[in-house]
Amino acid sequence: MPQLKFTIDSALLRELGERLVGKPHIALAELVKNGYDADAHTVTIRLLPDQDRIEVQDDGHGMDFNDFKNFWMRIGTTHKDQKRVSKYLKRAMTGSKGVGRLSVQFLASELRLYTVPQESKGEWLEAYVDWSEAVRAGNLTNASVRYTRHHNSPEFEKGTLLVLSGLKQRWTVSAIEGLARELWWLQPPFRNFTEGNDSKSSFVIEFQSSQKKFERVFNDQMRAILDVWTARLVGENQQGNVKLAIEFADGLPQRYEYCIADLPHNNGFYDSQQNLKDGNFEIRIFTLKNRQPYGLKVEDARKYFEQHGGVHVYDGGFRLPYYGIPTNDWLRLEIDHSHRVFLSDLLPKELQEQYAHTQRLRYLPTLERIFGVVNVNTSVEPGLKIMITRDRLADSKAFEDLRSMVRYAIDLYAMEEARRRYEETLSKRAIETTSERFERVEEVLDYYEPQIPKEVFTEIRAKVQEATEIAVASEARVQEETGLLGALATAGISAVAYQHELHKQFTAIRDIIDRIDRIRTDDQQLQQSLERLGKDLAKWLERAEATNALFDYLADAENIRTRTRFRAAPVLKDIKRQTRFLARGIDVDVSQVDPELRLPEATLAEWGAIFQNIFTNAFNAMLDSDKRLLEISSRTNGRKREILIQDTGYGVNLKDAERLFQPFEREAKISPTRQALGYGGTGLGLTIVRLLADRIGCQVGFVEPDDGFSTALSLSWREIR
Repeated sequence: MPQLKFTIDSALLRELGERLVGKPHIALAELVKNGYDADAHTVTIRLLPDQDRIEVQDDGHGMDFNDFKNFWMRIGTTHKDQKRVSKYLKRAMTGSKGVGRLSVQFLASELRLYTVPQESKGEWLEAYVDWSEAVRAGNLTNASVRYTRHHNSPEFEKGTLLVLSGLKQRWTVSAIEGLARELWWLQPPFRNFTEGNDSKSSFVIEFQSSQKKFERVFNDQMRAILDVWTARLVGENQQGNVKLAIEFADGLPQRYEYCIADLPHNNGFYDSQQNLKDGNFEIRIFTLKNRQPYGLKVEDARKYFEQHGGVHVYDGGFRLPYYGIPTNDWLRLEIDHSHRVFLSDLLPKELQEQYAHTQRLRYLPTLERIFGVVNVNTSVEPGLKIMITRDRLADSKAFEDLRSMVRYAIDLYAMEEARRRYEETLSKRAIETTSERFERVEEVLDYYEPQIPKEVFTEIRAKVQEATEIAVASEARVQEETGLLGALATAGISAVAYQHELHKQFTAIRDIIDRIDRIRTDDQQLQQSLERLGKDLAKWLERAEATNALFDYLADAENIRTRTRFRAAPVLKDIKRQTRFLARGIDVDVSQVDPELRLPEATLAEWGAIFQNIFTNAFNAMLDSDKRLLEISSRTNGRKREILIQDTGYGVNLKDAERLFQPFEREAKISPTRQALGYGGTGLGLTIVRLLADRIGCQVGFVEPDDGFSTALSLSWREIR
């Protein structure tokens, strides 16, 4: 019987690239992951849209000709999946489908590849691909790549450089944020410390762009994981006296001092030749529950902590690999947590008595929700010695000081957290919800689990959890209905449904634009008409998406349901983005908001409704102003926190300003022409702001503006310790 072999159309290159990669930021992330899998310590992205070029360079092991021929030139190879770990550093491989290079043709029309193998023996490789030619080749097996094997000195020592030209995608701030969200987990925390080139965790992603805003956005998102802490401990040892600051995210730093000589193993004695003389540490503690800021996924954060969490030790800037790995509990945190240790072996008895009414060490953090760096310098510490393995410190009195100095701070934090929880419970007890009572029962059960027979514990906990879920669902319904009143009054109840439908239409229009951009014809006039059509559609889409951004906070159910203390700066930046269409060129400055300030507990939908209404009122007030500036700043006075929103609009009469918070009250001083065009509000904006502010526990009102401004609106609250 005659036989025929399958053939593969080369158009599959384009289909695979678009369907498996899908978005430009995912495509670019795939190229960075290739560098990680190639044992690179640094990958540099150069995004140069004004030069129609992207460069991705890594210092990994590169490719020799056989690697290039057998792996890079073979679509769909599973060699990464088979290897599991990288060639030299034994990293877990990030890719397995063998389609990473297809992301290149999704991003750009042409590719130049330069690769220098680690064991080059004087040879390196240059390759060139014109993807449009490859797609037109007919059979996939006929698609070719031009290459040259060089035997002269390369421009870099080892690694791979990809130069992409003829860019096919338009890069935006949201795409840059998406790129960083795809990559942040590859890069370990505390990058300002030297890891050493033999460390598999040493990996840095450098981002450069001709648009500096892109650099700021990328770097902020890459560092986001370090900015979502709930507590921070900073300590410094000066000749045996330790100064410690414990700061909770919703309060001011609390300062303490303790002496190395007073630690139990020193019995009041201190010898500069044996004890620890210097050193410092910073420890950040995290709560990986609910929705995280910056778009971080809780599951990704937990995996990241499993890999990088713990307290690391650096000697003169070089990390000692033994400390900070999940299997090494050198501070005995996991041991004491699992044994439900109640009292500290380090804190003075009289100090612990101050916490006698609390659960004391109940809130001792585990390694999977803590990042820490401890710095010492064995060259100036007579009592500290590095072991022959060069990965850890030898046991000594100075090392015991180091362990105790850090653990003292963590124990004190746990006591303070227990006190805070106790006082919070007291303040809420009169209005404690049913679900909160059940949750407290769960906490007690967890604490005494070792003393309860396993089958009894399992049965009780299952019943408590079932009751908790029912209570939470019931309360959430009531709270959601109440919280939505303001938000839905702002946006209109139909906006939620339209938001989802519009996103579908935007995707379809974006696909039409891409198809138009890819059309090529010999008719010059027709070609120009198609190009104008594509540009007009792209402008319309950009404008429509900007308008639709106003309803972003309603699109996600989590934004409506999840109540937490969000950081003010990211929320205000997001509101600035959402309202940029309404701003119509007005300069909005949020740089003077304290990056550490947290808003009172509320949902994103509630904060969206408050700030969107405030911003919109300010925009309308400045329509006819010569100078148009909206400035948002924050202030702290004792326990009082304040956000001040000032504009250069027509101003308000402070003696009569309270009236403006009543329904349908307006003070429209814009021109009749502007009003005829539909500018100006309905008179409900400030009513909604006051309604939601009261619910959240904030005071809102007009105050005397600073010099240079016409109007100032104050949103303030008082922190409860």
